[in-house]
Amino acid sequence: MQSATSFVKKNLAYVFVLFGVVWVAIAFLAGSALVLWPAVACMAAGVLMKFRPGSRLSLAWAPSAAILGLLLSAYQAYVAVTLLSGAFVAIASATVAVFIILAVFHLYLAVASYSTMVR
Repeated sequence: MQSATSFVKKNLAYVFVLFGVVWVAIAFLAGSALVLWPAVACMAAGVLMKFRPGSRLSLAWAPSAAILGLLLSAYQAYVAVTLLSGAFVAIASATVAVFIILAVFHLYLAVASYSTMVR
């Protein structure tokens, strides 16, 4: 039985597309076009990693897309932290938790995509 990290590294292109779908869902729920950028970047990274895994563009695009998702997740968590002292404490704390978890996963994607591509 293979470990979770080896499974993710083997199917990294699909994981990027999955995170793109997650960002599309967040964009739909938030009603913001800003969060569509990591969706497009992650989906493009998944397609590039699947169809052109050894190209220089894939080597640069995948970690960059993951870092874009990391930065936007961190920003969204930062914005939600400012709401923790107001009337929306429950919603803000759930939002902070979700975006911190998403940021950690994007950090893992950046490291995994870079280490998978560079051998």
